[in-house]
Amino acid sequence: MTIEFSCSHCNKVLKTSDDKAGRRAKCPQCGEPIDVPLPGGVASDDGFDGFDEPASETPVSEEQSFLGESSVREEDSFLAQGDTNCPMCGASVPAGATKCQACGETLKASRGSGKGQWEPRVFSIGEAFSRAWEVYKANLGIAIGVPLLAGVIYFIGSFVIGMISGLMAVAVVPAGGRGMGPEIPLPIMLVQNVFIYSILFFLQMGGQLTFLKIVRGENPEFSTMFSGGPFLVRMFVCSIIYFIIVFLGFIALIIPGIILSLMFWPYSFILVDRNLPGIESISESRKVMSGNKLNMFGLSLALGGITILGGLLTLGIGLIFIIPFTYMVQTVAYAEMTSQ
Repeated sequence: MTIEFSCSHCNKVLKTSDDKAGRRAKCPQCGEPIDVPLPGGVASDDGFDGFDEPASETPVSEEQSFLGESSVREEDSFLAQGDTNCPMCGASVPAGATKCQACGETLKASRGSGKGQWEPRVFSIGEAFSRAWEVYKANLGIAIGVPLLAGVIYFIGSFVIGMISGLMAVAVVPAGGRGMGPEIPLPIMLVQNVFIYSILFFLQMGGQLTFLKIVRGENPEFSTMFSGGPFLVRMFVCSIIYFIIVFLGFIALIIPGIILSLMFWPYSFILVDRNLPGIESISESRKVMSGNKLNMFGLSLALGGITILGGLLTLGIGLIFIIPFTYMVQTVAYAEMTSQ
């Protein structure tokens, strides 16, 4: 017989055979431990990892209900432990694995993607490069297209805002015989910078969200790059705080500035990934970077070297491919640090 019930944490409808009644396993959607219903009994924690497949989210008919007499196939049971194939490279991976060991492809959504609790861990530079390369090759079009389009939009937007600011300065402050024209008044300059940074942060947030979805195997569309609006105000506040912290660190000594910049580096990723209120992404950055600062420093040096060397060897043309790859490596590093 089949038992159908809802997860007590996320209300996901689950299905398993009745011989699993009374046991404890992890919900495949939220990852929380739940008990298979047993009238008058207590579930036992016997080490089962989780249910293989959740039941359909459509209403359950009487024939499909656990009151019916149909049984669950062994391959559909949560005890099934057979291997499966990676959709990226075709390699055989154990059932229940979250990542392919051959190519690094993410096989299941993790608890770090906006729900549940974080599971911070120390990432490997080599694994970050390896996984980023496989994901980059498999998503070459959108991986290159999003940064390229963002760069064009930012350039055009900044140029238009600069032209408008210049015209406003001419209207407010006459040239007065100066060959270079009038200086832009401070209020106009501040407004100009706010608009320019708004475009920058808007595109940055959308780009990071797009790359996070790519890394998690969620197949985002190009329109995702324009979804940074809800994070804009918080990004302004967090960026100002980040700048002040790092600036004070560099004033004290160079090394503290570097350490602080690494300690709070992933705040923008955390903001779009977790959608945290206020400045919580700043404080959460310390947890994610715990034990990862040295590796992140090495990764930054490697990416900087690749960008400079690649740009010089290709006369700048290769940057069209190199810069998106560096973005992918950074995104993968964040995903690895948050167990995604």
